Amino acid sequence: MPSTEKKSAAKGEPPHYETGPIVVGSDGSPGGADAVALAHDLAGTSSRRLIAEKVPGVAAPSLGLIGLAEREDAGTLVVGSPHRGRVGRALLGSVAHHVLHHSPCEVCVAPRGYAGRERHRILKIGVAFDGTAEARTALRRAEALARDTGAKLHLIVAEDPVVAGIQGGEEFSRLTNAPTVLKVALATVAASIQADGETLDPGWRKADKSVAEAIAAACERDVDILVAGTRKPLDRLLVGSVAGHLIDAAPCAVLVVPHEDGD
Repeated sequence: MPSTEKKSAAKGEPPHYETGPIVVGSDGSPGGADAVALAHDLAGTSSRRLIAEKVPGVAAPSLGLIGLAEREDAGTLVVGSPHRGRVGRALLGSVAHHVLHHSPCEVCVAPRGYAGRERHRILKIGVAFDGTAEARTALRRAEALARDTGAKLHLIVAEDPVVAGIQGGEEFSRLTNAPTVLKVALATVAASIQADGETLDPGWRKADKSVAEAIAAACERDVDILVAGTRKPLDRLLVGSVAGHLIDAAPCAVLVVPHEDGD
């Protein structure tokens, strides 16, 4: 079993996703081509090194991808969705899901057909935000990406932050609501970055799947890449989490950022 320990930047050093190489492996499938195209687009927005290698489509190609990321000390691992399945995205138990569980770094999942799209520039970055520490980590990552690309940010709040706070160990008052969480988050964004946002009602259950579906629907308009955090390290990510459902449902690329220890 490969190590899944996430590297943390030393005090004063930039985060690893800003310095570590962008790594992508392809087995020649349509999903692999989508991943390679997305990796090139991400590399084109920064000075980070791009490492692209062929990964044999053996019984467990995810192990090859994880091993490649570990060997190259990757900052970002880019993978594609399979070329079959519901809405062309990752199936439960797919390579993308397995990589998401075990990756030593952040994971970016390309949507089906990405390689054939005319527009590859990142103009709008969505952020799945619920006010928790993990969401704040995702927002910081999205800001870094916005500085690299010149894109604007669009914060999407689609969960009751009181419930999210209880689950994530945060403290929220009973009067806290989604509009308040959104307003506070927008106030933290650097003035040099254009940012706006919206609040959504994912349904009365506010289950992880319904939250993810609401966020995915909001991305249909013009979001190029969606950034989401996890409430646990990627190697312990629950399949039922919002991030896990987002890589199935979102129409755009999804960047899943690992939990930051001590945040």
